[in-house]
Amino acid sequence: MGKRKRNSKHLEPCSTKRVESKSGEPITIGDEVELCDKMLMHQATADEGVSEDKEINICGIPYSLVCNNTQAGVTFVLEKASLTLAYVGKKYQILSSDEHAGYMRKRNLNPYSYRPDIVYEALLQIMTSQLCMAGRIKAVYIRTDEGVLIKVEPYARIPKSFRSFCNMMAELQQKLCIKAKGKGGKLLRVIANPITKHLSSPSRKIGLSFSSEKAVELREYVSGINSKQEVVFVVGVMAHGKIECDYIEDLVSVSRFHLSSEDCLRHICIAMERKWSVC
Repeated sequence: MGKRKRNSKHLEPCSTKRVESKSGEPITIGDEVELCDKMLMHQATADEGVSEDKEINICGIPYSLVCNNTQAGVTFVLEKASLTLAYVGKKYQILSSDEHAGYMRKRNLNPYSYRPDIVYEALLQIMTSQLCMAGRIKAVYIRTDEGVLIKVEPYARIPKSFRSFCNMMAELQQKLCIKAKGKGGKLLRVIANPITKHLSSPSRKIGLSFSSEKAVELREYVSGINSKQEVVFVVGVMAHGKIECDYIEDLVSVSRFHLSSEDCLRHICIAMERKWSVC
C-alpha cells in the first residue's frame, strides 16, 4: 500500500522469478499448479498429523492470548508479501533489499521487490493491538508474491528482531510448520490455496487501496457493519502496486494520502476497537 535447488523437503514457490541454487546455477521456480498440488498434499498430511521432521521449535515463539471464538472477530489477509527464499552465504535466507543489496546488484534484481520488513511491521501492528489482546482476531493469513499461503495463529508472538523474523519465515517455507515452545500447537503453517476456503462464511471481505474510487471514513464505515458479522480486511504489504483479489466484496480508500500498510492496519484496529468497545 504499499531457491533454491529442488528438494523433496522444500516448497516450490510459483513464479517466473529466478534465484540461484547451491551450485550457483539459476533455477526457474515451478508454476502455480505444482505449488497447489504440493500444498494440498501437505494439507492432507497435516490433517493426519505432521511428522516430526516437518515440525520445528523456534526459541522465543511462545503462545500468546487465545482468540475468543464466541464473539465476532476480524481476519486479516496480507497480500503480496515479499518472503522470497534464496541460497545466500551457504544457507537459505529471505531476500531483503537492505541486507542483500550486493547479491541483488550482481543479479540485476529490483530491491523494491524484496521488502520483508513491510510484512514484519504489519504483523507487529496486528499482534500488539488491543484488538488482538482482547481475543477479537480470528486469524492472520499471508500470501506471498510467489503464491505461498501462510496462516498465522492470533496467539503467536512475532520475534522482536527483524532478523529473527526472517530466519523464522525461511524455516517455515522449508519445514512447512512452526510449533510453539515445548509441546504447544502449530503457530505458523503453510496451507493450501485458495484463501477463500479458509475464510469464515458468511463474512464481509473488505480490501483497502489508495486507488479505490470509494473513499470512506473508516470509523463510520465499520460502524455500519453488523456487530455479529465476521469481517475480513485485505491489505497489501508491498512497496508499490495495488491488491487485485477477486474474492474482495468491497474495495475502499481510507485516506487521501498514501498510507503504509502499518498505518492502514493501525486505522483498522482502532476503528474495530471502538466499534466493539475494546479498551
